[in-house]
Amino acid sequence: MKQRVVGLVVTGGRGPLGDLAADEDAALTPFAGKYRFVDLALATLVNSTVDAVYIAASRPSPPLRAHLAATARPVSAVLRAFPVFPRGAAHVAASRAARALCAAVGCERLVRDHAADAAIVLTADHVLQMDARRLLAAHRAGRADVTLCALPVASADMTDRTVLDVVDGRVRAVSRGTVTGPGVGLAWTGDLVVAASALPALATLVAADRDADDAAMLAPLVRALRVAAHDPSDGERRGVFWHDPTSVEAYYDMQMNLCTPRPAFDLHDPAWPLCAATTAAGPAKVVADGAGRPGQTLNALVSDGVLVRGGTVVNTVLGHGVVVESGAEVEDAVLFDGCRIGRGARVRRAVVGAGAVIGDAGEIGFGRSPASPARMLPSGLTLVPGGSATLDERAVAVAGV
Repeated sequence: MKQRVVGLVVTGGRGPLGDLAADEDAALTPFAGKYRFVDLALATLVNSTVDAVYIAASRPSPPLRAHLAATARPVSAVLRAFPVFPRGAAHVAASRAARALCAAVGCERLVRDHAADAAIVLTADHVLQMDARRLLAAHRAGRADVTLCALPVASADMTDRTVLDVVDGRVRAVSRGTVTGPGVGLAWTGDLVVAASALPALATLVAADRDADDAAMLAPLVRALRVAAHDPSDGERRGVFWHDPTSVEAYYDMQMNLCTPRPAFDLHDPAWPLCAATTAAGPAKVVADGAGRPGQTLNALVSDGVLVRGGTVVNTVLGHGVVVESGAEVEDAVLFDGCRIGRGARVRRAVVGAGAVIGDAGEIGFGRSPASPARMLPSGLTLVPGGSATLDERAVAVAGV
């Protein structure tokens, strides 16, 4: 018999982009130009045929509400319940575990209303692609109170992860970035399943300290409840993908991987459609400039409304409405919505925030320190805040609009 489930997508938390993002909510972090992290969490639940899907947000911002309204239009036929905001569904906290567990506790009434056996909770501060039915089946087979989604991570990459000590599928201990010995350990992805019968006990445990870090939040559950861990990639034919952007560099590297011929995350799998917000922008356009210089794009993701007018774009993610002018050269970059790259400008190895302007003949990422407010990280990656132009280019950029 099919298990009836309520799905929760938990927003909130700080993403890796800081002042580059249009909104502080990590759920709105851009991915592949046209998507946001929240879209990918919704796709996981919708494609896994979860019965009812809801958004858990303690204080949904106007940008989040607007994005969800635009996203719901193309997927309304498959979302049995339009994403809504249950009252008290999530606690404002930095801890991912606190947000996920508070959301689970807050959905108790929804679980009753849907006569559901369990709730599956996905935190929209990372990218996850998996068939959630496997996680739900493992939860049911193990008769667990809580099942944590966990994936193998090399011990060298565990520094910022929540590590699970698992014996025969049961979680025995939780730690922060600690793996005994070399090799591979299991890291919690930030996603979980909670049995309906365990929600009252969970509410008591979560009430103790909502401001603790992930390991401290999960430890009481491990002591008091039957907490299991499941690796959805184990024996899975369809690829399972998890990207947890623990730094701007990690986020940037993932975007660059999407531009390769064989990316780790397949954006074009017809069996796994992604939810995307509709826009009023027209189709992307790559054209020659007035002098006949052709516009060119190579190994690039090009979103709706992009105009490449006599410029060259290589290995780059272009958000909605980006304009690349005549003679401009953009390489190994991520350009958020509404950026403008002026005539003859050069941009290399950079993340450029929404609405930023690189003035005519401006240079970003070519060795010298950029003018404020742009900044170069020790890794050599240059960040340009949204809605800005470097000071020495500001007059040119404004005059050229």
